[in-house]
Amino acid sequence: MLGTGEHGMAEAEFLRIYSKDVALVAPDGRHALTRLQRLAADRLSLQILDGPCLDFRLADAEVELTLEMGRFTFDTVYPALGCDIRSELGSMLGTKVSDDGCIIVDVHQQTSVEGVYAGGDVVRGLDQISNAMGQAGVAATAIRNSLSSKLTQLRQ
Repeated sequence: MLGTGEHGMAEAEFLRIYSKDVALVAPDGRHALTRLQRLAADRLSLQILDGPCLDFRLADAEVELTLEMGRFTFDTVYPALGCDIRSELGSMLGTKVSDDGCIIVDVHQQTSVEGVYAGGDVVRGLDQISNAMGQAGVAATAIRNSLSSKLTQLRQ
């Protein structure tokens, strides 16, 4: 598990349900864990590894991860890095933004500004690549339909 702090610990605790061998790796340096989180990690037998992560390498059916303290081999690497919402451009364009900084969109990914669409980590929802790809498909279809409608209007 790549992550640290409250989010990393929550994800590591969840994965611990499915495997007795879970390591929590701080990707950028030392872990940002409270004393209580470290006690919970000990209780759950989580391996706590400080970063930074220097290198990743796929080797056969494993992932090799190089940290300052050495090289470690894992079956799977699961990111629990969280997300920084970067909606500044949307805000500059005048789109409505939620209290937590997400750009507000309709079911077609259209923002409050006509012709401006948004998807992915800047809108509220599941922060997953597959979800962002679906949102891009919805937005692309809506944009195509909008342009087609405008072209039809111009021809009339």
